[in-house]
Amino acid sequence: MDVKSMLLGFLMYGSMTGYELKKFFSISFSFFSGLSYGSIYPALKKMEEEGLITMRLEVQEGAPNKKIYTITDAGRDAFLRALKEPFEFERSKNPFLTRLFFFAHLTPKERIMSTVSYLESVKLVQKELQAAKPEIETHADKFQYLCFQFGLRFFDDLAGNISQILHAFDEEQEKEREKAE
Repeated sequence: MDVKSMLLGFLMYGSMTGYELKKFFSISFSFFSGLSYGSIYPALKKMEEEGLITMRLEVQEGAPNKKIYTITDAGRDAFLRALKEPFEFERSKNPFLTRLFFFAHLTPKERIMSTVSYLESVKLVQKELQAAKPEIETHADKFQYLCFQFGLRFFDDLAGNISQILHAFDEEQEKEREKAE
């Protein structure tokens, strides 16, 4: 699903500021989507030009003005069309797997260091997900919560797979030590 469809989906819940959309995005999609915050505002501007949303400026004293975005009927129709479109599995890029394929060109120590570094980055995402869990459990509908649980399992499985690779490296080193003796 593209950024436009995701933003329209968020606005199906009600009018929001750009800040609120960014916050909603960060607790909803950031762990499994490659979209960046930087793509949100240009998409909002384009969606407004296309008549999919409206923007109302709320003037505030002593604080920056707020831009409040609201979905239009055309935006609702576009979102529902996008949601109903058939979709297939998308092959995602995984830089670790790409590198792992060529690990024969690294020393055993370099392989381990690279893999441990990647595992640490995955564990960081797991911590972020756990930190968001109370808010998600409180505010998510059943489908949003299913999505969140899928993400938790995905990163648990990923960490487990990386740990198995590290175990394989340890076994390889043990065999090399036994040969040397």
